[in-house]
Amino acid sequence: MQNSKMFEDDELLFSGEESEESGLEPVEPWRVLIVDDEPDVHSMTRMVLGDFIFEGRNLEFSSAYSGEESLKILEKELDFAVILLDVVMESNTAGLDVALRIREMLNNRFIRIILRTGQPGFAPEHKVITELDINDYWQKAEVTSQRLATSMTTALRSYRDLLKIESNRTSLARMAMSVAHQIRNRTMTINGFANLASRKLEDRPDTLKYLETISEETGRLERIVDSVSDFAAISYCDHSETDIEAAVSEVFENIRSFAADSGRDVNFDISVEKVSIDAKTDLFKKVVEELLKNAVFFCNRENPQVGLSVRVEKTVCCIEVSDNGQGVDADDLPFLFDPFFTKRPDAVGMGLSIVDRIVSGYNWGVAVGRSDSGGTVFSVNIPMKNMRT
Repeated sequence: MQNSKMFEDDELLFSGEESEESGLEPVEPWRVLIVDDEPDVHSMTRMVLGDFIFEGRNLEFSSAYSGEESLKILEKELDFAVILLDVVMESNTAGLDVALRIREMLNNRFIRIILRTGQPGFAPEHKVITELDINDYWQKAEVTSQRLATSMTTALRSYRDLLKIESNRTSLARMAMSVAHQIRNRTMTINGFANLASRKLEDRPDTLKYLETISEETGRLERIVDSVSDFAAISYCDHSETDIEAAVSEVFENIRSFAADSGRDVNFDISVEKVSIDAKTDLFKKVVEELLKNAVFFCNRENPQVGLSVRVEKTVCCIEVSDNGQGVDADDLPFLFDPFFTKRPDAVGMGLSIVDRIVSGYNWGVAVGRSDSGGTVFSVNIPMKNMRT
């Protein structure tokens, strides 16, 4: 009887604990997309990973039975952590095409991609791992429940860390924008009082020189703040169709004025093929604008010449901006894209950092070399797979 009473009490105790836990908010699961044209693979994956838990969160599965179906899902739903992706579906390379489009068309660099194939001959492992941004690659015949769980753990850990990095980067960008706003307000106040003092002290030329210096330095500080704000404002390098010819035409309206304000009668040599790319127009224009400003700064003073060339070479759209200046010193090359690095005392040194930020965001390539005239040439290479012609 005593034992019976004890178990009755235990049942009441556990019942109370369950009631208390039921009041807690549910934890969001990790979302996993299974992409395979064999229904049995979907069922088996769900069964093997049904009780999988990582950091207190289980898995929520969605299914797609073709590469095109998976892309339609991923276009609308951005919070998938992992995709288990078959290689051979509606075509022998359907999975490879999906992996490529996830990174370069959908611009989703967070989701972890695990490729699976029953026909490894169509996609050799070394070639796939080398050329695609994926996290793992299995042959279905070799997959065990333990390997599946281990690979899922590794993928989720990587996904979690990427989200943390992005969150920290976003927080830093917001802080930079906030600090820039506060500094801008203070510099405007300082400059305003300096101008007011100048009017009241017109008969004190020695003092006026100090006030002019204050105004000049606050103006320079405002330019630094503006450049930092531009850099911090570059958040997500999304894709949309950009007509290069139209974008370049708009940029040149500003560049010609910029050159005139700099006191240089620049001879521009422009050659632009008609082509469109997948990039936000404002970001692409920023790249071209900063490179052209740099070229105007450093071209030959007596006979200033700046060139812009846009051409398609096989699988690459190549954009080149050149000048006929003295070129870049070899010692300066490693620091060229660093924030605030400049050889000009009156410059901020953020232009090329902004270029590098955008180019990196789109996974384009950028190189620096000697132009035909002995000056500097910047080359931005955009793979054709990122383009619509």
